[in-house]
Amino acid sequence: MQIPEPPQFDGDIQDIIETYQLIARGRNYIEGQPTRLSVRDITEVVTAHPVAIPRGVLDKVIFAIDDMVLDEHRKTKSDG
Repeated sequence: MQIPEPPQFDGDIQDIIETYQLIARGRNYIEGQPTRLSVRDITEVVTAHPVAIPRGVLDKVIFAIDDMVLDEHRKTKSDG
């Protein structure tokens, strides 16, 4: 059996993941429910931790990840 090569490291994707994690750490909650991240949340993090990804791209990706995380949270809450 031939072992496949591991995926190539992508610095931009790693930057996006790390940036999302930092932004999500400061997430607000209302009545125990997580709120959506905002442009301001992203700005606060990238001001302190700059990334080389164009801001328009970064915002779209961060919001897409956040939508997936919030959808999963809602599904988990409704199942439990």
